[in-house]
Amino acid sequence: MLKRTLGRTGLKVSIVGFGGTWICEISMEEAVKVVRRAFDLGINYFDTARWDGDSEEKIGAALENVREKCIIATKTGSRTKRESLKDLETSLRSLRTDRVDLIQLHGIDDVETLSKAMGSDGVFETCKEARSKGLADYIGISSHKPHVLVKAIETNEFDTVLVPLNVVTRQALEELVPLAKEQNIGVIVMKPFSAKTSKLITCLYQPSLSILSDQPNLHKLLGKDMTSMAQNALRFVLSQDISVTIPGMRSIKEVEINSQVGNDFKGLNSDEKKHFEVQFGNDYCRDCGLCLPCPRKIDIASILRFYTLYSAYNLKDWARKLYGGLETKADICNNCGECEPKCPYGLSISEMLEKAHNDLKE
Repeated sequence: MLKRTLGRTGLKVSIVGFGGTWICEISMEEAVKVVRRAFDLGINYFDTARWDGDSEEKIGAALENVREKCIIATKTGSRTKRESLKDLETSLRSLRTDRVDLIQLHGIDDVETLSKAMGSDGVFETCKEARSKGLADYIGISSHKPHVLVKAIETNEFDTVLVPLNVVTRQALEELVPLAKEQNIGVIVMKPFSAKTSKLITCLYQPSLSILSDQPNLHKLLGKDMTSMAQNALRFVLSQDISVTIPGMRSIKEVEINSQVGNDFKGLNSDEKKHFEVQFGNDYCRDCGLCLPCPRKIDIASILRFYTLYSAYNLKDWARKLYGGLETKADICNNCGECEPKCPYGLSISEMLEKAHNDLKE
């Protein structure tokens, strides 16, 4: 498996890592087989979280006798020092280890939460204490919002950032990834297969937000079958200035398909780069979500995200299906104007919503 350096940590991580979220849906026996197959195929970076069901227990059981050959990262979603300390103690016990290589603040999706997390009684104090006691080597932070991670990097307190990035979710490439490279911060990519950066929960949304959905538009973008789609999606992510991507995997077949990319990756050729090129207009929504909440309960960020799929990526049929799955449509907007002053990019949101509705409605 090819390896890259995880920023200033100096850790050499396999470019395809293991995301532990989905193994909570399979048995302990099967999960151990899946995780060990990943290790046998050269994956050495394993990412889990206290919130991910029994993922930590399964990863711990699978890797106990090869612990020193692995890089294990976990996360705490608690916000206070006391609660997160309890999380860490549970994580170490579940992972069957006396230390984790990386402890991460989980799901810090707005600057207010970041500020609280880094306060005197916040979760960051637990992470620093864990590092000083040898319970964790490095500290990272995860967020669905690239602009929040930019603020986190500016504190110079974090060694890594974990952010969504994929062929149709590119907000992190605009400011976050270049800044992380400049500051030598390791970039870990989650959701390489999910068209999401905020609010909507991918696994619960219908129709599917997965870019591996069986939609003709997506096959044209990524490939004729699910294997080629997954591998091309990963190859796009790995062509960026990132250290490792962590697709969630719950079967040996998925592990083998994804690992092959990590073993064979040589970058994108000129034709592939051209194929994946996208031109965004001046009215491109970065999906920061700062325009919310809407007094009419319109999910502005999701609607404009779907419209970007329609207009920039030419995924018209899929975008219409996704919009059709929203309970509240943009046509109930009464042009109250509350959203537009909040937009850091000065977008004409009301006009964009009207255009999106007219183009996306069935």
